[in-house]
Amino acid sequence: MTLFNFAYNNIKRDFKNYLYHFLSCVFSVFIFFLFSTLAKHPALKIVESGSTIGIILFMASIVSMLFSFVLILYSVSNFLRNRSKQFAILNIIGASKGQFNKLIFFENIIISIFALLVGIITGIIFSKIFLMIAQSMIDGLNLYFYFPLIPLLLTVFLMGGLFLLISLIAPVILRKKRIIDLLKKEELAEKNYFLLSLAAVIVILSPTIYFHIKKEFFTFIYILDLLSCISTSYFIFNLIFNVYNFFMEKSGRIYVNNNLIKLSNFKYKVNTNIKTMAATMILFSIILTAFVYIVGAPMNVTEDTEKIMPYSYMYANWEDEAEGERKAKLIADELKSADGFKKLTISYAELKNKARTVRHIILSNTMYNEVADFLNREKINLSDNEYFLVGVDGKSKPILPDVVKNEISDHGITKEIGTDKRIISVSGYFTSVTVISDKSYESISSALVKDRIYAFTQSDLTNGGSEDLANIKKLIGFEEGKESLISYIFYYDFENLTRRLVSYVGSILCISFLIGIASIIYSRLYSSVEEESKKYSIMIKMGLSKAELKDILASTLRWLFILPFITALIISWIIISIMNQMIVTSYTNLTIICSFIYLLTEFILYMTIKRKYQEKILNNI
Repeated sequence: MTLFNFAYNNIKRDFKNYLYHFLSCVFSVFIFFLFSTLAKHPALKIVESGSTIGIILFMASIVSMLFSFVLILYSVSNFLRNRSKQFAILNIIGASKGQFNKLIFFENIIISIFALLVGIITGIIFSKIFLMIAQSMIDGLNLYFYFPLIPLLLTVFLMGGLFLLISLIAPVILRKKRIIDLLKKEELAEKNYFLLSLAAVIVILSPTIYFHIKKEFFTFIYILDLLSCISTSYFIFNLIFNVYNFFMEKSGRIYVNNNLIKLSNFKYKVNTNIKTMAATMILFSIILTAFVYIVGAPMNVTEDTEKIMPYSYMYANWEDEAEGERKAKLIADELKSADGFKKLTISYAELKNKARTVRHIILSNTMYNEVADFLNREKINLSDNEYFLVGVDGKSKPILPDVVKNEISDHGITKEIGTDKRIISVSGYFTSVTVISDKSYESISSALVKDRIYAFTQSDLTNGGSEDLANIKKLIGFEEGKESLISYIFYYDFENLTRRLVSYVGSILCISFLIGIASIIYSRLYSSVEEESKKYSIMIKMGLSKAELKDILASTLRWLFILPFITALIISWIIISIMNQMIVTSYTNLTIICSFIYLLTEFILYMTIKRKYQEKILNNI
C-alpha cells in the first residue's frame, strides 16, 4: 500500500474526524467562487480595475482569500493537534520523518481536491440565487445568470495554490513535537507567553507608529498594521487575564466558590484561549464596525449626494468667458422646462496660481447671499473687517489658508464671524472659499483674477440621467480640458451603485466572518470535549455538582466570547466616532440602534452556545 492510498483510506474510514476541516475548506472555496462570479460578470466589463467599484470587488476577493488562509490554517492546526496520538503511534511503529510529512501532505491534498470540487459545484448551483439577490440590492445592473468559466479557472488556480501552500505548511506544525508530548498531550498545561507577547508588541508596534507619524505609507505598512493589530490584541487579553489572576490571588477571592477551578481551567489552555479571544475580538470588531456602514450605506443617498453636488448641473468655462456665457444660455434653454428650474451665475475673484486645480476664491457678501437664497440657506451680513468661511468638500470644517489670510489681512480683514461646512460648488472644485463685505471685495478683487461658474437646479435633482448629460454636452459642443459640465444625477448614480455594492459585498463578508467566529469557538470548545469530559468526570466523583460544573463551563465561554465582544464593541464605537469626522454622513444614531441589535444577537448566541456546550460535556461524563 502506498502512502497516498494509506492517506486516502484514513480519510475514508474516519471521515468524521476530517469533517470540520473539510467543511472549512469547502466554505472558503464557495465564498471565493461567488465573489469571482460577481466580479467577472459580463455586466461589469465596463468597470475599470482602478475605479472605486473595481477596487471594491478586487479587495473583496483579496479579503476572502486572506480570511480563507487564516481559517483553513487554524482548522489544520486544530485538526492535526486532535490527531496527535495517531501520529505519535505511527512514529513509534517505524514511520520516518519523510513518510510522516508526506502522509500529512497527501491527506491535505486529498481533502483540498474534494473541497475544490464540492465548493465549485455548490457555488455554481447557488450562483444564480447569489446574482439574483445582488441584482435586487444593486440598482442599475442586469446580473443575469451565466456559466462562470473564468471564475471557475480563477478559483481552481488561486484557491488550489492556497491549498497547496497550506499542505506544505501543515507538516511543520507538528514537526518539533516529541512523541511523548503527543501521546500525553492532554496532561500538558500550556505555557503563558506574556513576556514574549510584550516583546512582539514593542518590536512590531514601534515601527508601525513611526511610519504613521512620518506619514510614510507603502504596501508593507498594511502588513505591519495587521501584525500590530494581532500582536496588540493577544498582549491586551494576556495582560487582562494576568492582572485578573493576580487580583484574585492577592485578594483571596480565588478560594471563593469555584474560582480556583475556573482560573485553573483557563490557565491549562491559556495560550489557545488567548489566541481564540484575540481572533474573535478582531473578527467581531470588523463585523460590528462594518455592519453600521453596510446598513447605512444605501440610506440617504439623495441627501448625501447634495452635500457633494448641490445643483442639478454646474458648468464652467476656463478659457473663454464669452463662449462660456453662450453655452450656459444653451444649457438653461434646454433645462428651463423642468419643474422649479432656476439658474445662477456665481462670480468670484481668484488668487493667482499656476495650477488650474488650485482655486482659492473670494466672494462678495452680496454674491454669497444670492447663492444662499438659491440653495435655501441663511444669509449673512459682514462688516468691512469680517470674513466668513465656506466648505469645499462637504465633510470638514473650512479653515483660512495662509495665502488667503495674508491677502485679506493687508486690507484689515482679520475677524472671523463663522463657518459653514456646506459647499457652493461640486466637492473639491474650490480649494478655499472666503466671503468678505462688498466694499472690501471691490478693493481686493481689482488685483485678482475674475472668474465665474453657472449653477442650474430644479425641484427634483434626481430627474434625468446619464443620457441627458451626454445630450447636453453634445448640444453645446463640449470640449474636454477647456470646460467642465457636471450633473447631480451622475454623482447620484455612482454613489447609489457604489454604496449598494459595498452593502452587498460587505454583507457576504460579514456572514463569512460570523461563520469564522463560530468555527474558531467551535474548534476551541468542542475539539477538547473528550479531554474535558475525562477531567470533569473525576471532579464530579470528588463532589463537584452539575450546577457548579455548568458555572465553570460558562466561565470559560465568558472569557472566550463575551469579553472579546465587549472589547470589539468599544473599539467599533471609537472607530465610528473617528470616521464620523472624516465622512459626509454621521452614523452615530444608527450605531446606537445597531448596538442594541448586537447585544441581543450576542445574548442569543451566548445562551445557545453555552447550553449546547454544557449538554455536550454532561452527556460525555
